[in-house]
Amino acid sequence: MNLTHTCLECLYGQIHKFVHTSELALSEKSRDEILAQTQNITKSLATTINTDSVLPPPKAAITIYEHLAAVLRTPDPYKAIKIHSIESATRILEQLKAQNAYTQNLSDALKIAALGNVIDYGSQSNFSFESDFDFARLSFACFDIEAFTQGLANAKTLLYIADNAGENLFDIALLRAIRELYPKICITYLVRGAPIINDLTMEDLAHPLCAEIFTLAEVCSSGLRSPGFIYEDAPDEVRAMFDHADVIVAKGMGNYECLESHKRTNLFLLFKVKCSVVAAHSGFELGKMVFLHNKGE
Repeated sequence: MNLTHTCLECLYGQIHKFVHTSELALSEKSRDEILAQTQNITKSLATTINTDSVLPPPKAAITIYEHLAAVLRTPDPYKAIKIHSIESATRILEQLKAQNAYTQNLSDALKIAALGNVIDYGSQSNFSFESDFDFARLSFACFDIEAFTQGLANAKTLLYIADNAGENLFDIALLRAIRELYPKICITYLVRGAPIINDLTMEDLAHPLCAEIFTLAEVCSSGLRSPGFIYEDAPDEVRAMFDHADVIVAKGMGNYECLESHKRTNLFLLFKVKCSVVAAHSGFELGKMVFLHNKGE
C-alpha cells in the first residue's frame, strides 16, 4: 500500500494533536515551529506520490517522528502515553474478566486481541479508554479463523508481530489460548526496534504489568523504527524469522499497510479499519475489525 495525500494530512494531524495535548511544556512558538517544520516535511514526501517510488505510509512516518524526537530532545516523546496505555489496558481487561465477558476459546481470544487494536495514537480515529472497549459489540468484516486453525494444527513456529503499547496485554489472551491448544508451537513476539508514536518496544515491556508475555513467547526486537513491518528494511535475521515462520500474525493497521502486498498462505492480518484510505484500499468498512488470511486469490 502506497502513500497518499490523505496519509500525509493524517500524519500532520497526528503531530498537531500531540503538540496541543502533550503534557510536555511547549510554548505557542515551539508548537508553531514544530508544525511548520512538519508541514515542510510532508510537502517533501508528497513529491513521491504518483511516481514509481514505493513508500508505505508507516515508512513516511519515520522522518516525521524522528524530527519530532529531535526537536523535543527526547528519543521517546510518547513514553508517558504508553505507560498510561499499559495501565489502562490492565484495568479494562480486569473489568472484562469480572464481567465474564469472554471465554478462553480461540475465537474469543482472537477477538480480545483485536479489541486491543482500538489503542492507537497514530490514526485518523480517536478512541477513549472509558467507552471504546465493548467486547460484546465487536463487529468483524472478515474473520478467517478456519484457515488460522488449520495453519496452527501443523505449525511448529508462530511469529507474532506486535503493534501498540497497551495492546500487548490484549495479545496475551490470544497467546495463552494458542499455548494451551498447541503447546508444541514456539512463539516469537516481535516488537519495534526503536520508539515511534505509541508503538511497543522492548523498553516498554520492562513495565511490571507486561511481565507475562515473557512466559508465553520469545520476545525480540524487529530492528525497525517504522510503525509497521517493512520487510525490505528489516535485518537479515528478522527477515529469516518472517520467511521461515509456519504461521505469522501481524497486528495493527500499520502492519496491514506494509504487508498487504505480501500474499502468503501463512500470513494473517489482525486490525481495526481506522482510516478512509485503508477502508477504500481493503474494501472493508471503516470502524470494522478484520482478521484476514492474506493468501491472495
